[in-house]
Amino acid sequence: MARQEKIISLQDREQTLSFKIREMSAYQMESWVRDSATLLARAGIEGGLETLMQPPQGVQEEEAGAFLLGRALAALGRVDNEKLAPLLDAMLGCCSRMVEGVEERCTPQTVNAYIEDYRTLFKLRMEALKLNLGFPVPGGESASGCPA
Repeated sequence: MARQEKIISLQDREQTLSFKIREMSAYQMESWVRDSATLLARAGIEGGLETLMQPPQGVQEEEAGAFLLGRALAALGRVDNEKLAPLLDAMLGCCSRMVEGVEERCTPQTVNAYIEDYRTLFKLRMEALKLNLGFPVPGGESASGCPA
């Protein structure tokens, strides 16, 4: 069975960029989840990634995305950026820029040549996270226009 992949388009200021996102291998994703859970636990977030991504009882489905995004942002404030950066870069490593059918792998060194807005970079990483985790990540609609 092939790894999942999807092609998305993101608006980056005055330009539209296309990207292919490819799912990590099972081993890579297991390692990423383990490292994320360890980092969150060391930052004092009980239950790690799984707890962070579960809305509490009584939160309506429509409100869950905003609630979880707020919780995630608050948790990031307690995480050491030097330890977080490799996890974010691993999500970026799942992405390739598509130009006339040719893939150019995204790296921290290459994205500045074509992404101008930091929000575009954030959206790209969130799309990679959605594909790899296999369930919606909070933040509203996906870049493809489909509900998250």
